[in-house]
Amino acid sequence: MSSQMRAIVINEWTSPDLLVASDAAIHECGPGEVRIRVQAAAVSYSLSLLVQGKYQRKPALPFIPGGAAAGYIDATGPGAQRFRAGDRVVASLEYGGLAEYVVVAEANVYAIAQALAFSNAPALVTAYNSVLAAFAWPHLLNLKAGQTLLVHGAAGGVGTAAIEMARAMDVAVIATASSEAKRHWALAHGAGYAIDSDATKLRDTVMQLTQRKGVHAVLDPVGGALFMESLRCLRPEGRIVPIGFASGQIPQIPANLLLVKNIAVCGLYMGYYKIDERERFESQVRQIFDQLGVWVVQGSIRPEATAVFALDAIRDAFAEVLKREHIGHVAVVMDGEARRLGLG
Repeated sequence: MSSQMRAIVINEWTSPDLLVASDAAIHECGPGEVRIRVQAAAVSYSLSLLVQGKYQRKPALPFIPGGAAAGYIDATGPGAQRFRAGDRVVASLEYGGLAEYVVVAEANVYAIAQALAFSNAPALVTAYNSVLAAFAWPHLLNLKAGQTLLVHGAAGGVGTAAIEMARAMDVAVIATASSEAKRHWALAHGAGYAIDSDATKLRDTVMQLTQRKGVHAVLDPVGGALFMESLRCLRPEGRIVPIGFASGQIPQIPANLLLVKNIAVCGLYMGYYKIDERERFESQVRQIFDQLGVWVVQGSIRPEATAVFALDAIRDAFAEVLKREHIGHVAVVMDGEARRLGLG
């Protein structure tokens, strides 16, 4: 095997529309690590911020971006015993996914079903795992069957995952989206209602749909005015998880509303559990991916890349993510997966 690979290497903070693939070294596995021959990697809005140096965490330069990759196990390091060469996996990474090979801690690698296309698998890492943690973990939303959930950004990766998994958990969904096409997408994926994401009308509409009771929980990847109005849509003892700020506006939380309605704002940064404290929380996180795997096989969730690009078309991939009308997940593909899709 050659010691070189193709990758997106960030030598200085830059705009996504200036990115190009270049040569980089292939690394060997250390203790407890595996190397993956990457077939697909996720491209997301947060990744566009990372390459510009605008994300909440800034890696040392140079680095290869990419927090989610799927492919075949290529090699294993000392002490790595869970996987063998040739196993189909998806991995959660701090960096490195936008490359033909990546070395990653085995604790962050999860088996995927044969039926799941590599191009679709990274969505499990970028959206589905975080959403399921938000839904299921007791200190977060702790959703129960029969409850009602309000989901913003319903046609995005996080919103789509939320709708599908809420349906699998028998939780009713009110989804918000900014266009008719996006609202149709939300309904097709299982939302009970899909309404306009106009913050000025949100409370009145939600209260009308819930017989003036409000919702039990809110999942918000948008922030800004929608977050503020969502607090007013919650019933007493409701919970809201902010899981991103796609609007570009980070809201300031009015503590008086939390007090008078007995509601809770529950933060979730999944990287803390998967990366920062991977050994401590490996079992808890792996349970999330095990459940996702069951739902994939059952057909209860359908991770799907709605737009797929070759690695050399990385600029086009980011342009798709940053379109206002974009729906779903975006992936870049390499090797056999690129050939399967006619992109390599």
